[in-house]
Amino acid sequence: DGNACSTGDTCVSGTCTGGPLPNCDDGNICTTDACNPATGCTHTNNGVMCNDGNACTGSDVCSGGACAGTPINCDDGNVCTNDSCNPAAGCQYANNANPCNDGHACTNGDVCAGGTCGGTPIAGCIECSLSSQCDDGNVCTTDSCQSGVCVFTNNANPCNDGNACT
Repeated sequence: DGNACSTGDTCVSGTCTGGPLPNCDDGNICTTDACNPATGCTHTNNGVMCNDGNACTGSDVCSGGACAGTPINCDDGNVCTNDSCNPAAGCQYANNANPCNDGHACTNGDVCAGGTCGGTPIAGCIECSLSSQCDDGNVCTTDSCQSGVCVFTNNANPCNDGNACT
């Protein structure tokens, strides 16, 4: 019948009659399927939202006839985890044993364990942010806060030992 959008054309009473429309579905969500009577099935690229099946991408949208997304950020901000992405499962966070800084001036040997950072306490160490937090009650030491740690330096200041004979 001259129409590319009909199939199974048959003659009926001396006239060619078009049959049913062809199935133009190409199975691609990223194309808009139609039929042009002059050329047949058409598949025009579109920009609809889609799912590319990759858990490591987001904001998936059709472009150029294919579905693609933008890589997601799996950084959890924790230095004690190795961050990665598995296309089937999404973000993965594996604990590590890397050196770190727990932010405490009175620990050393800071290392990651179980996803957290910690160190070994330094005996006798007192953390501070102000010198006034470092009073050891001894007038024969000058108390100060240096790099977040209380420092008690011996001094030669006059004092009273409580003995009237000295």
